[in-house]
Parts: sequence; structure tokens; C-alpha cells
Amino acid sequence: MTEIASSSTVPPATRVIKRAGPRAVRAFSLVELLVVVGLLGLIVAIAVPTYAKIREYAARSREMAAARSLAVAWTSYATDQGGAIIPGFKPGLTAFYEEGTPIPPDAFGGGPTIAARWPWRLAPYTDFNLQSMYVGEQARRLSELENGDPSEYLYFGSLYPSFGMNTTFIGGDSERSGFLPDTLPNGQPNPLGRFYASRLSQLTRPADLIVFASARTQATPDGSMWQGYFRLEPPRFLDRQWAAEYVPDGDSVDDTDPLAAMSFGNLSARVFGGGRDEAITATADGSVKLESVRTLEDMRRWAPGADAWDWDLASASGLVP
Repeated sequence: MTEIASSSTVPPATRVIKRAGPRAVRAFSLVELLVVVGLLGLIVAIAVPTYAKIREYAARSREMAAARSLAVAWTSYATDQGGAIIPGFKPGLTAFYEEGTPIPPDAFGGGPTIAARWPWRLAPYTDFNLQSMYVGEQARRLSELENGDPSEYLYFGSLYPSFGMNTTFIGGDSERSGFLPDTLPNGQPNPLGRFYASRLSQLTRPADLIVFASARTQATPDGSMWQGYFRLEPPRFLDRQWAAEYVPDGDSVDDTDPLAAMSFGNLSARVFGGGRDEAITATADGSVKLESVRTLEDMRRWAPGADAWDWDLASASGLVP
């Protein structure tokens, strides 16, 4: 009996192979597209604020590190000078730049004026690395100055560091009644003589006394707000100097209202506190902190001789009853 060959014995060449036709592509429905778009929007909504916070934190960290370096340079100067504090503004002093080269008298704006301000006199204690004074947007301006006219670099470099100094009460400021004689022509004690600290040994409460803080000004070439100025004004001197409220950047007309920068004596909150009006401070003991501008209205933070938050020199010296 003849056997019928099974299909498995059929030579491969004789097999019929069925091939599947092209697969149908399934399109997204409108609902699915809306879900995807919604998820992407959610991711962006989460990522953008997070990225902004990371940038803010990085900027704050850089500026706090720079303020710490500046405080170290300030202390090094005083140690090198036998305890004498660097004057904040005093004509007649000498300043140097670039490996000990004296600033020429005919420099842009006047060499003596440049040397009167503290930045170039403190620069040797930062190895002439002004990055400890210029950070953030001021670092960009400094870089532009470095590549421009050397005299303008010297002049504007002395004006706009990111941190201002408490020149009135720490070190002294000849434009704020500093360096006056100890006695009057009639031989009586001068009530405005030696009201500021000129030596480290005169600093009471060094952990609280402000030496540097983040600053701003509109005394600029174009009249706009710059985030840096060499001098800070205390809340009170002979009377109150600060406004009732701190004016944030952008709240003044066209960002050029001079009262904005001067509202709190050139003190700047910048973006550090995320809109909470906080500034970076460096105190006489070298500490660097982020503090609310409202807490800095206390005069005990500014003047070694202050014994109350509303202390002023006029009352303390007997200039007013």
C-alpha cells in the first residue's frame, strides 16, 4: 500500500509561505493627544520654577562666597596694619594695581579720588582678583571695563563693587564727617571726633557689626540701577536716613528713580530671598549671612557705640537735646 507523504516531508522549495500584509498604523485619538500635551505642560510647569530656584541658589552661593573672601581680605589688611581698619573713603592715600603699579594721578576721574575709595586699596589683599568684589551682573561690567580704557577701568572699578562698605562707622569716611580733629578750635572736645571705629580693638559686638553688604545704586553712567556701589549709608546718622519702606528693584518709575536705591542707603536685596527682601551681609568677625533688610534697621548693627536700635550720633554726642 502506497504511503502518502506528510507535509513535513515536502521539500522546502515546494512549500507555500504566506506573508503578512503591511500592518495598519493606529493614529492617536484627540483625547490621547490632549493627555500627552497636558503631561508635557505639567513637566514644564514643574521644571521651570525648579530651574529658576537652582539658578537663584547658585547666584546666592557665589555671592556669599565672594563676600566671605572680601571679609577675609578686610581682616588681613587690618592684621597687616597692626589692627588698623582700612578707611572707607579718605583722600591723600595711595593705591596700587597690577603688581604694585601706583594708580596715576591723571587717571580717569582723578587718581586721588580713585585711591580715596577702599576697593583698590584692599585689592592687594585679594591678589588683585576683583572677582571677590565683583560678582553677578557686576562681574560682566568689570570684564567690559578690563577690555576697555585702562583709566576708566580704574575709576569705575573703584565705584561699583557688588558689596558696599559701612564706611561711616567702620574705618571712617571723610565725606561723612570722618577724620575730623578730636578737639574744636576753642579747645573743647569735638562731638564728631572719633565716633567711628578705626581699629579692630574698638569693635564691640563684632558678630553683629556690618562691614559689607550687597549694594546697588543709580549713580551710574546711564542712570539705570546697578547692583553694586562702594558705600552703604547707615539707617541713621545725625537723624534717620532710610525711608519707611525698602523699594525693590522695578517698583520705581522706569527703574531710575534715585529714591529706590537710596530707600535703604544703597542696600540691595537683589534676588537672593526670592522676593523676601533679603541682603547678604559680612560682619566684623568674618561671618556671612542672608538677612532681611528690615532687621538691618537696628543701629546696633552699624555703629560700635550704638546702644539702641534707633540710636543716632546727634543725640549721642549732645548735638541735640
